[in-house]
Amino acid sequence: MMHKKLIAVIAAVMIILSLCGCDPVSEPSETVPPTDPVKEQPTDIPVYSGEIGSRDADGYHIVNRFEFSYPTGYEAKRTTHSYDALSSDGQRELYTRLIDAVHIFTDEEGMYDGEYKMRPLVISGIELAEKDIEAALTALLDDHPEIFWMSTDFEYMTVLNNVTVTLNANYSADKVVSMMKELDAALKKYFSGFKQGLSEYEREVAVYSSIISDCAYDDDIDSSDDYGYSHPSLYNLYGVTVDHKAVCEGYSRTFDYLCSQVGVDTVCICGTADTEDEEDSSSDGLHMWNAVMLDGEWYWADCTWDDWDEDDDLGDVFYYLNITDEVLSFDHTVDDTYANITDDEYNKLESYINNFVPSSCTSTKYCYYLREGVTLTGPDAQALAGGFVDAANKKRKSLIVIIDNARYTPDSMADALFDGDQPYYEALDMANESLSGVQLDDEADGVYYTDDDRKMLIFEINYT
Repeated sequence: MMHKKLIAVIAAVMIILSLCGCDPVSEPSETVPPTDPVKEQPTDIPVYSGEIGSRDADGYHIVNRFEFSYPTGYEAKRTTHSYDALSSDGQRELYTRLIDAVHIFTDEEGMYDGEYKMRPLVISGIELAEKDIEAALTALLDDHPEIFWMSTDFEYMTVLNNVTVTLNANYSADKVVSMMKELDAALKKYFSGFKQGLSEYEREVAVYSSIISDCAYDDDIDSSDDYGYSHPSLYNLYGVTVDHKAVCEGYSRTFDYLCSQVGVDTVCICGTADTEDEEDSSSDGLHMWNAVMLDGEWYWADCTWDDWDEDDDLGDVFYYLNITDEVLSFDHTVDDTYANITDDEYNKLESYINNFVPSSCTSTKYCYYLREGVTLTGPDAQALAGGFVDAANKKRKSLIVIIDNARYTPDSMADALFDGDQPYYEALDMANESLSGVQLDDEADGVYYTDDDRKMLIFEINYT
């Protein structure tokens, strides 16, 4: 998840302080009109119609809206959870104006290397503080992951009754145009192979598994503080679908976009997650994942943490797909919202937070591992065989076993399955008698993993 960078509040008094070698203050003591005031220019950016970009009379480069390829047979679910959660009319007005502003580029370098300034946007007659602007921009990017080119950096200036906001893009206008075409080609290819007639849950699983299969987490993000800034596509839809490399924000925004295109309601969620370093010491790291609504109930989903790149044998376990508040709390903490934090708390933030958070996620109906695994109350070979048959028919690499008996821990259940008559191997033999076209390797060592929090065993599945 992106850290907050410096947000510049531009005024002549700050420039003078900088020249004098003083640290700029967070709020100028006064504001003065700029020498070249920016014209307020409401726009209505047209949809792509053959030529994506043009320049207006003032020399600004306009990148027209692009209607990306979409799947047939499903109705898109376009939601505005973050917009609806904005806490003031000023924030909502800015959000609406930003939808056009993010399509109008200058050729001027932005706040950081590789960034480009957008055309300044003037909002009149509305008071907007830094927190309001950040909340509106965060909401826009949460509701519109297809706007993949935007930086979260911005500058703003308050002069009398006008607020001028200058956004920054991570790429030039020409680069965005070429990236849009590449992205559309990738989406067209993806959606052309998307199965028809799937249930809402099946669509979600298909999107989730495809992201994990097609994308790899870029571990180089930890190599330096500047790596993420010089690789902005790691944080967006383009990085996952075209470059096939991303970090948590890219995974989450792509999951959000693809799900919405096939009619599944999702939203991106900011927070922290427990991580372990090489010395097995835990710490909280900034993170982003998703909330998903299925049949009117909210669930948590984290496809980043289900991408087991270093162990493909567990590539389809999906620990974090459609889990509850209780399970999420094992290692994730949800950030608060802009509306709920004080100005003092906001000034201490080191990262962007949420506009919208589900009130609760308590249903287990669509929890992936509960639906797709097998439940054991004891070392029952027949029940285990049924799980192996189901997993083999779906060509899975692993079988999830849920233990529903307080007498057993995952380790003691594993001991019981391999002790005495070895119900584990008995289950493999029984499964093979029911399978046709595929056979399980009943001579391979039984390799399993345990999860004490979820009371789970996960068996690797070997085929002959």
